[in-house]
Amino acid sequence: MSEQNEIIEDVTIREAIDSIYDMLAELPKEKRLAFFEQISKPKELDFAKEIDGIYYVVCSHFDNEKSEDMVNKVHRIVLKNE
Repeated sequence: MSEQNEIIEDVTIREAIDSIYDMLAELPKEKRLAFFEQISKPKELDFAKEIDGIYYVVCSHFDNEKSEDMVNKVHRIVLKNE
């Protein structure tokens, strides 16, 4: 991917995130909490997917003894890449 395409992609992602923030800012507290509760529940985390005739199997696991939760890990990874 060219640097120009990466910049366009970054701007597109940022615009999408900003529109979600704007939408959430307009919701009352109860609806915002309900929204986050709905999206924060893990869906089926273990799955198999076929890509070009190859099956990939993903099995998730979590260690409750770790000090870093999933949200903090994502924040760390995202901020590291900025």
